Amino acid sequence: MMHHQHIIRFSTFIALGFLMACTPSEQVDLIVRNANIYTVNEQFETAEALAVKDGRFIAIGAEHEILNKYSADQVYDAKRAYIYPGFVDAHSHLLGYGIELQRLNVVGTQSFDEVIEAIKAYISENEVSWVLGRGWDQNDWPEQEFPNAETLSQLFPNHFIALKRIDGHAYLASPNVLELAGIIGKEEIPGGKVVVDDAGKPTGILIDAAMERINAVIPPVQRSQKIKGLQLAQEQLLAAGLTSVCDAGLSIEDINLIDSLQPEELRLRVYAMYAASEQVYDELGSLGIQTDHLRAKSVKLYADGALGSRGAYMLEPYTDDSTNRGLLITPEDSIRSWAKRCYDVNFQLNVHCIGDASNRVVLKAMGSVLQGTNDRRWRIEHAQVVHPEDRSMYGSYNILPSMQPTHATSDMLWADERLGDRITYAYNLMRLKEENGLIPLGTDFPVEGIEPIQTYYAAVVRKNETGMPEGGFQMEEALSRADALKGITIWAAIANFEEEKYGSIDVGKFADFVVLNRDLLNCSEDDILSTKVLSTWIQGEQLYEGK
Repeated sequence: MMHHQHIIRFSTFIALGFLMACTPSEQVDLIVRNANIYTVNEQFETAEALAVKDGRFIAIGAEHEILNKYSADQVYDAKRAYIYPGFVDAHSHLLGYGIELQRLNVVGTQSFDEVIEAIKAYISENEVSWVLGRGWDQNDWPEQEFPNAETLSQLFPNHFIALKRIDGHAYLASPNVLELAGIIGKEEIPGGKVVVDDAGKPTGILIDAAMERINAVIPPVQRSQKIKGLQLAQEQLLAAGLTSVCDAGLSIEDINLIDSLQPEELRLRVYAMYAASEQVYDELGSLGIQTDHLRAKSVKLYADGALGSRGAYMLEPYTDDSTNRGLLITPEDSIRSWAKRCYDVNFQLNVHCIGDASNRVVLKAMGSVLQGTNDRRWRIEHAQVVHPEDRSMYGSYNILPSMQPTHATSDMLWADERLGDRITYAYNLMRLKEENGLIPLGTDFPVEGIEPIQTYYAAVVRKNETGMPEGGFQMEEALSRADALKGITIWAAIANFEEEKYGSIDVGKFADFVVLNRDLLNCSEDDILSTKVLSTWIQGEQLYEGK
């Protein structure tokens, strides 16, 4: 009898299994299997597979669960590769990068002579009367001093030349460009400087607000060049694993252009800041765009310049220039006026601050409007040198420091010459992260390279691409690997008010993800920089495949 019951139960089990196997599984658009998935969700869970329907994650979990429940025409075998949320750059210049991809690139030149050689090569390959470009850095040259542009008129008399410094805060302009701009060397320009030689003649170097005089005579970029630039930039960024980028300062016209190109021609998600102007101030109440691919609900102000060109506004003079404290580009009363205006129409206010004086001025101005804890997510972009007495204002008013880890590893070779002992409260990633428990990370490309992997490496290892300095720069400011990954995913999304759309691999969010050949959380430090992007996906569609 016992034996008979056993046979009945066994046969029932087989029948049930047969029925389950024949139950039609739910049809989805994409299944990703055989993967090591870092979801970067609240529990920081890992998974083996995921399913995507209508461009969104519909399920994430163990492989057998996903394969048992779902079927799809497209099944992507990740071959045990590592999957992360699509990378986000919290501070960059997308359109500027795209335009510069069509211009002269002098990044990495080791002398003024190398810049001249690059100009010669560019002229021989391009039929242009204007040579525009970017990337020189006198700190990388033997003499470490600003060049004099007189040589350019002797070598290239038929060309107009204007090359931005790597940080975008200074121009090297040929004498004929200065002539067009009406610059004679005696100008007093609020928030800017025309550098002159001993005889009072302009050298061709123009800093911060003085650059506007040059911009006014440069032929405007054509719409077709902008569109081509955005498409060229997108190719590069997708290959780097980026699915969303910030553009830290655009005109109304350029934000509308990006909106018109999405999502057909421009698949990248863009978080765009309106560059502060009188028109933006007046029209702020009626501005703003929010779509699946674009968020433009913030304003970008410049409080000061850059450290490399000694334009950053400091509480005390530069250690290597005792007469200079840098410049406050936007007056304090204007910063306060913008803060109140943004608060009243519920716009996010984002302000470029490098020096300890500009950080103090802006933190106080923001605080006077914000009053206390809030969810406005106002941001200080760069937050490079923050006096210890001012640091707590970030937490008190929930102001987010939006930082670029590669700035520290680029500047570390000379920053102490500018700052002296103040270097101890510069590039404080960890201490500023602790103020609000999160820190959005970016690159400021094209000032730095576009690669989020380099951002991650600089945040964790605090070394440059050559592995210097041995032991890392200010290692007490290094982020944990998990936090660095959050900085280029979910924390950047939060700073953009976009965390419901992307930033983690969560059910309901857009299926934006990147596939890498390395486990960033556990691989050796030496292997991080050689990580390869195998593929990049936006809304469940593969837009880049590594070669």
